Amino acid sequence: NDIFLLAQKTDPMRDLIIHQKFIEFLTLLYLNQGQNLYRNESEMSPAEQKIYAITSYIHSHYAEELSLNMLAQKFFISSYYLSHQFKDVTGFTVTDYIQMTRVRNVQALLINTNTPITEISEQIGFMDYNYFLRVFKKETGISPKRFRDNPSQANRSSSGS
Repeated sequence: NDIFLLAQKTDPMRDLIIHQKFIEFLTLLYLNQGQNLYRNESEMSPAEQKIYAITSYIHSHYAEELSLNMLAQKFFISSYYLSHQFKDVTGFTVTDYIQMTRVRNVQALLINTNTPITEISEQIGFMDYNYFLRVFKKETGISPKRFRDNPSQANRSSSGS
């Protein structure tokens, strides 16, 4: 996000700052190369493969109504089993993962469009605007309006610098 926002500025130092941010990014990739959690599908257990299929479904259908029970039914497993396996494999609860996915997509729309925030929240699958505001602030540390005005103010863990 920082690099994208810097690219839109006309600051004479822009190119140098973008270059520095890119080097920072590459350094983080190098330092965290051992932390890559993705594995070849053939190395995964059937349970892990199912959880990755569910995460893929969430990413493709985040704007639709999603719940633990609905996902369990769709993927033919018990909600109890899904809940525990999902947390073990991803480190997140199903609900937190859905919310995080939606917030990431909201962030992209806030940066790249002028669509009103209320419309964005509905497009992304939040049916209650006040709930959306609470979830967004929990994930980013700031309100959607403040994020749109200055995305670099969001929590570093959330903004994906």
